[in-house]
Amino acid sequence: MIFAPISDYLQKEYTMKGNKMTTVIVNYSFPKKMSRSETLERFKQAAETFVGMDGLNSKQFIYDELSGKCFSVYNWESREKAEALFNDDFIDDFERIVGTTPTFKMHDCLVMVDNRADDVVVWE
Repeated sequence: MIFAPISDYLQKEYTMKGNKMTTVIVNYSFPKKMSRSETLERFKQAAETFVGMDGLNSKQFIYDELSGKCFSVYNWESREKAEALFNDDFIDDFERIVGTTPTFKMHDCLVMVDNRADDVVVWE
């Protein structure tokens, strides 16, 4: 398969320099297994916390009903913005609210495709 340049597919392409766009993946399980609908309600309540959050490009709430495992995927405009949330207070608050200890890892995100906005963001 041969791929055409990004610009052939999309109207907008942004090249960013400086701060590194950062993706954080959080893994956890609720203390007791919940149904998909129970989990959805918890996620909808939690989503309100992230609307308009400074530096947060997007956040996905992911649930594997078979295993009961949850994942949250955050995309931040910079590592600095991500580190402002993911600190010791985050772990303490998560344990208090959710009832379990999450694990998380930060990654540099080099390219982000956003089909809803019809754009591609490239960090150099």
